[in-house]
Amino acid sequence: MAKQAKKKNKIKQRRRRIALAILILFFIMIIYFLFRAKNYEKEYQKDDYKIKEKFDKQLKSYTFEITKENITWHFITDHKYIHKKKLIEKIEYFENDKTKCIIPISAKLKTYPQCIQNDELIDYHLVEEELIRQLGSQYFNEINQEKENYEKITLRNLDQNTYYIWNYKGFYKINQKTKENIPIFSKDIYDITNVTKVKEYIVIPDYNEAYYFNKFYLINTKKGNLSTWEFDESIYFDGYYLGSEKNSLFYVDKKMKIEWEILPKRKKMRKVGTEKNMGKILKNDGWEKISLTKLTTDIHHFEKEETYHYEIDNGLYVTYIDCEARKKISNKKVKEIVATIGSKVYYLVGDSLYYYTEETGEVELMTYFEWNFNYQNMIFIEEN
Repeated sequence: MAKQAKKKNKIKQRRRRIALAILILFFIMIIYFLFRAKNYEKEYQKDDYKIKEKFDKQLKSYTFEITKENITWHFITDHKYIHKKKLIEKIEYFENDKTKCIIPISAKLKTYPQCIQNDELIDYHLVEEELIRQLGSQYFNEINQEKENYEKITLRNLDQNTYYIWNYKGFYKINQKTKENIPIFSKDIYDITNVTKVKEYIVIPDYNEAYYFNKFYLINTKKGNLSTWEFDESIYFDGYYLGSEKNSLFYVDKKMKIEWEILPKRKKMRKVGTEKNMGKILKNDGWEKISLTKLTTDIHHFEKEETYHYEIDNGLYVTYIDCEARKKISNKKVKEIVATIGSKVYYLVGDSLYYYTEETGEVELMTYFEWNFNYQNMIFIEEN
């Protein structure tokens, strides 16, 4: 009898543990479904302002559209999902004859002034001095006026990233801690159209050859070291990069009508398209087949959905995803967009490299006289 009672007691305890485990799992699932990131769109009112708030879980960004009396301000903020909605709690308003600015106030998100001038969205750093004083000094950082010279490059306001600057024989590696030269060739190379960057690798064909190459030079931009990769196949310089996806580059050899997938990290390559077989191209995160005739007749590039799209048009503009309105962020004569890293954009004005963020406005990084003559594909940036 005692043994049976003991056995029954063990069974009851086991059942209780199972029931408790199921109950805990049930509550975890409820919490997960309640607090998991999900797309949403919410409209609400704050005083005289109509606010449309949207979250995109894939892009991890909040988009806001704030309207008052037929005037609409648009802006976007990168942030992980917040369970709370209706994130704008207050709106402050400032204006003069030409410009109307708001400051959206949120306890959960870092926000900045948003301005419209002559019916055009503009960055708040571009407004008149009178409005700058009204908006408040907390939104305007003092620019460092100190400068340093390295190999005929004037360095002004380096951020935390690392810069690889082509010097005709190799690259200068420049960051806040290091300035060094990475030599590659013994002769000057002026046209480096076929140099590109994928992930942490700058990929440089062997410019010692004239028409085709059987070797890449690889710079690991995180470590700063140079290595070589020799291969049996011959790739012609007469070609172009379609784009990159993950760790792979896709190169169209126009001479041989071949599409190559190149993986610098593993030092491997393969043919993914020939004249007899279709190649492939990435469009809005989906692969499509395309003939090598099309790829070699015209220039094609991968199309990817971007949260921030920058364009040059008598100044520099940014357009946000799912928003037709664009914002002017620079009045300068921009000649090339060098790179975008998240919401940060790097661009050339004359012989000076700038970057822009909403927090800092536009900041001059460095000046190199050679960029007056040669500048395309000569600057690569590694995010640190």
